[in-house]
This record gives sequence, structure tokens and C-alpha cells, in this order.
Amino acid sequence: MHVLMISLDASLLGDPHGDTVGRHLEYARRIGTLTIVTYNPASQPKAPQQFADNLAVYPANTRPALFPWAAYRLAARLHRQQPADVVTAQDPFACGLVGLLLKWRCGLPLNVQSHSHFFDNPHWIAERPLRNRLLYALARLVVPRADTLRVLSEREKAICVRHGVPPERITVLTVPTPVDVFAQPVGAARLAELRAALGLAPDAPVLLWVGFPAAFKHVELLLAAYVLVRRQRPAARLVLVGDFRTRPDFVRQAQAEGVIFAGRVDHGDLPAYYQLASLYVHSSRYEGVARVLMEALAAGTPVVSTDHLGAAEVVRHGESGLLTEHTPEALSGAILALLDDPARAQAMGAAGQRDVLERFDHGRGLDAIAETYRATLRAAGRAV
Repeated sequence: MHVLMISLDASLLGDPHGDTVGRHLEYARRIGTLTIVTYNPASQPKAPQQFADNLAVYPANTRPALFPWAAYRLAARLHRQQPADVVTAQDPFACGLVGLLLKWRCGLPLNVQSHSHFFDNPHWIAERPLRNRLLYALARLVVPRADTLRVLSEREKAICVRHGVPPERITVLTVPTPVDVFAQPVGAARLAELRAALGLAPDAPVLLWVGFPAAFKHVELLLAAYVLVRRQRPAARLVLVGDFRTRPDFVRQAQAEGVIFAGRVDHGDLPAYYQLASLYVHSSRYEGVARVLMEALAAGTPVVSTDHLGAAEVVRHGESGLLTEHTPEALSGAILALLDDPARAQAMGAAGQRDVLERFDHGRGLDAIAETYRATLRAAGRAV
């Protein structure tokens, strides 16, 4: 089977800090052939990348507003050169539009993926009201016309069903994550070395956050909660892993409160950060399913998170972590509750590790993604 993917993720062209290319190599191995057309800014043009005989990534070097047309032309040309069996769009907006055009013009069965929470989400609309209302209207055009839809949580599936998408066309699948890698102990020497490199006292409780500080991540809430925690636990330190170069004002404010910025970290080094942490703390307003929650729990680190669709899909409240209201007081209260009861926190971490390793097995997840494309062929009445 040959799958043609439309994406906005330029890291598919190669990113040493992540596992994106490796994951798509695994998809390709299970599918047969995977060809990807992805956005890349015109100001930094890149050449096509042939990562394997069955995985090639082609950049649409263009401006964002012109991406749908540029991606459609490129994808149609690639389809003429090597006919695809299925087209999959990694979002229901620009990528979804390209996928829909390919379905209409080339007769390709269409799979649409939704990696976050867009439908019935006032927080997302409020971030950029005009743009996001237009995107919402575009998603309402694309999603009902897809042969299959993949979402990341059961709650998101229920929302899509309320919007008229037949439930049998919807698959709930998180992004496959190599959780077993995070469960492997990194060793006391490595943890001591990392603690020293970050300037952490030997007995300082460590709160960890990993990611990119997009608006929906609401790191301002995390900082406010941390300030409240330090009033009662002054030795506690918050470590933020990620690229904060676009947030200089936040960095100055956070450093004044004792926050430690670790910068971007290679994906292979992340297990040590999770295993160093006393707690993993998540503050998003909304999300699809945050892989960091799976990674933290796989490392045996208990989680405190605001309660939203994606968090509730991973964290079992009261068993593997705590889900809270979206306020500094609620988040800090849950953090203090586990810092003050290390036995309970340790038990939650152990329970979370067992749960995540069972529910989010990496190999099964990769197999399930490949199966969505075969299901798309069947839904369109094509032979698999």
C-alpha cells in the first residue's frame, strides 16, 4: 500500500531533537510505501529527503497562506509519478483541504487526523478569533467528507459524533510513543550528574515541564502555581525543558522566581529528566493527548495536570496522578499534596508506569496506525 501524507510538520525533514522521522520509518515499514508532502518556510528552502526506499519527504517551500495550493500541486505530481492508494491529512484545516482536493480530483480515499481539541473549544477560538473561526469552518467542510477520521481521545470522538460524524468512521489512537524506553532506569550516577548540571541541591524537590510554550500550554499558570508552592516548600525547583527563545519576558519573570531553564533536550536524553523529577506538572488549557504525560508516567514519575480531554485520556485521577481545576490554587494544592506525601506519590508513579506500559504499547500503536489506512480503503469500498 502506498500512502500519501500531507503535513505541516517541518521536523519530518529531519530533527535531531525528536523521534518524528524514526516514527514515520516505522509507519512506512508497516504500510509499504509512505510519501510525505510537508510545509517548509520559503525563507529556509530545503531539498526532498529520501530516508529509506519506502519513505520520502518533499517540502513545499512556500509561504503559509500559499501552502494548500503548493502542497496540492506537489502531491498531485507525486501521485501521477507513483500512484497512491490513500491520502492522509495530519490536520483538518490546510492539510485537510489538500486531502479533500486530492480525493475529489484524483479519487483517493481520505483519512483525516485531528491531533488536538478543536471542535466546541472556546479556548482555541479565543486565541486568534478571526483565523480560528475560519479554520473551524474549513474543518466543518473537510471532516464530514473524509472516509475516516482519527482523533486522540474518546471525549473528542464523542464531540465529533455530536457533530454528525458516524462513529464507525472514527478511530481513537494516540501518537505511538516508545514508552518502554522511558521505563529503563538511567542510573543513580547519571541522575546525580544531571542534578549537578542543573544546579539543583541534592535534596531539592524537582517539578518538571517539557514542551514548547504555545499559548494553549499556559505556562503562566504553571509559574503562578509554582510561586504558591515555594511559599510552603522554598527548596522546590521548577525545571522547564524546551525552546523559550520566543518568550523572553516570561523567561525573565520565571528566573526571578528561581525557575531553571534547561533548553531543548535531545529526545534520547529525556528519560533522565523524567526520572530526576519528583513530579511532572502539566498546565495546558486543552490538548489532544500530550505525549509528555505518557513519557513521564512510563518513567515512573507521578503527574499533576489540569483536567482536559488529553490529560484525562492518559492520567487516571487518584491512581497515577491528580487532575485539577485550571487555577493556580488548585494546581499548587495538588503539587503540595504529593510533595507532602512521598509514599503516595511513589505509589502513583509505579501504578502509572504499569498502566501506561500496558495501554500504550509502542508496537501495537504503530500497527494500529497502519490499520487506519487499510480501514480507509475499506470505507471507500476499495480492496485492501
